[in-house]
Amino acid sequence: MKIVIVGAGKLAYYLIRELEADHEIVIIDQDPQAALKFADYQIAEVINGDGSSYPVLKEACDGADLLIALTQSDETNLIACQIAENHLHVPASIARVNNPKNQEMMEHFGVDHAFSETQILAQMIEQEVDYRGLRIVHRIKNSDHVLIEFTLSPNSLACGKSMMEYKFVHDSRVVVIASKDGETITPVGTTVMEAGSQIMMVCAQKDIEQIWKVMVC
Repeated sequence: MKIVIVGAGKLAYYLIRELEADHEIVIIDQDPQAALKFADYQIAEVINGDGSSYPVLKEACDGADLLIALTQSDETNLIACQIAENHLHVPASIARVNNPKNQEMMEHFGVDHAFSETQILAQMIEQEVDYRGLRIVHRIKNSDHVLIEFTLSPNSLACGKSMMEYKFVHDSRVVVIASKDGETITPVGTTVMEAGSQIMMVCAQKDIEQIWKVMVC
């Protein structure tokens, strides 16, 4: 893919190091010193300019598949994503949110994925403290449902029961099971759950604690 990154900070540097082997990278920064530093690394095409400016983005986004805005300004990140998607036909955008209160606004105004480092860290801590052995794999956009993953405890009443037999918490449902020997299956009604199996399940976020208690503890 061709990826345009707005903001030449440390996060951009390490991200580029991960992506440069497989993707074409263009980076934009209006600070001449920051742009020069990245140019010296010779790891990406570098444009010294305002990443929220249409002319600058037009030059950078020709043929781009993704724009990632990583500046310290939420306003700049939002404008860059909006211009890229709405006017330059870039298929997707990702924006860093410096103030977590702005995340919902970013997504409301069309940013495909807005991430707050503060919220990500808080969620990781919450899961580690409250739900050891269970993790949230994905939060479903515009929904109160999430995709979770856990290892079925031998203490759970679900062990040895089929999908039809076991009464799951509310409307939660298993989507994938990986057995202890590595076999991955999409379960049907007759599929039997076994202790030690890795289970991926879709559930309402409010039901995580109850699922943890009856299937993981």
